[in-house]
Amino acid sequence: MHGTSNETRRDVALATQPNAISERGRSVRQNGGNPLRRAGKFLLHFYCEFPAKAAGALQWLGLHGAAETLLWRIYCANPYDCSLGEHLANMIYDRDERSFAAGTVERGRFIMKTLERSYPSARVTAAYRHNLEELLKRRKRRERPGQVVLGLGAGRCGSTTLAAILHSIDGAVSTHENPPEIYWQPLPAQMQFHISRFRIFSQYCPLVADCAHWWINALDTMFDAFPASKAIALHRDTDDCVRSWMRVSPPDVNHWVAPYNGIWPADRWDPLYPHYELPAGARRDPRRAKEELAYRYVTKYNERLETLAARMPERVLLLRTEDLDLPATRLRISEFLDMPVGMSALRLNVNVDSDSASADELYF
Repeated sequence: MHGTSNETRRDVALATQPNAISERGRSVRQNGGNPLRRAGKFLLHFYCEFPAKAAGALQWLGLHGAAETLLWRIYCANPYDCSLGEHLANMIYDRDERSFAAGTVERGRFIMKTLERSYPSARVTAAYRHNLEELLKRRKRRERPGQVVLGLGAGRCGSTTLAAILHSIDGAVSTHENPPEIYWQPLPAQMQFHISRFRIFSQYCPLVADCAHWWINALDTMFDAFPASKAIALHRDTDDCVRSWMRVSPPDVNHWVAPYNGIWPADRWDPLYPHYELPAGARRDPRRAKEELAYRYVTKYNERLETLAARMPERVLLLRTEDLDLPATRLRISEFLDMPVGMSALRLNVNVDSDSASADELYF
């Protein structure tokens, strides 16, 4: 066989000698394979299974709080480990779900709080859907589904205020960053949860909305799932937005770098943002590097909003954050949605170091 390697000729020869293959396989099984390979597989399995097994041992000892805390801290340090997040969700849910009656707001909020700290497992997702259906079936079902609205913005841009404005619509359900979070690269379990939630609410409410930065990469999926849905995008002045980000973000947190970067440890919300290469001199001046990355993120996010609004003006309304309280802006929102919104001045989450989960008490 002209031009073939020694390895190729050996593989072809073995393929024509089934007895040789059988003998070789039998020898490997009898000898247990390569010892280094066996040791490597054992260590890998131990590393992957240790958090769940350690938490399980603490539970067996009756130390439920310690078990949850252990798993939570390990999950925060490894936020891309979805299976770990699912295990945590099931642990929290199984421990406390009997304390909340089915078909109640309290049970819905409990499940939401569970998902704030974890990843949507199949069990918790099904429990949430069942509870919401039981809760809403007491209401009159609409002849036509209500409108689905998504609020977009880079963060620190007035999204909580926008959620409150949309909630001023009579009968509307409008939340801010309602769990579970959606990663910068959305995962099926996250999208399926929200699509199901919006679909259930829209059967009973004239409008259901959620405002969060994470919708930007999920917009096409949501628009496909809800052909009549719309989005309202907030564009805040870049300098002001970045200053706000730097004020509220802890020094040891940088969402815009990849894990194991050697400067900032992993954070629970890192998967929700894009990651960029480290700027020059990042180790020497981490704060300046972080600010540079924040500028890059906000600039690129706002450019995408402008592109979306230009491409789909009938479905995406672009507003300046600074203009949210103006009567003319409220009128634009009302006309865009064909629903009247409240005209009262609102300014939520201004000069604070965290965002509330919802614009009102309706948090489920």
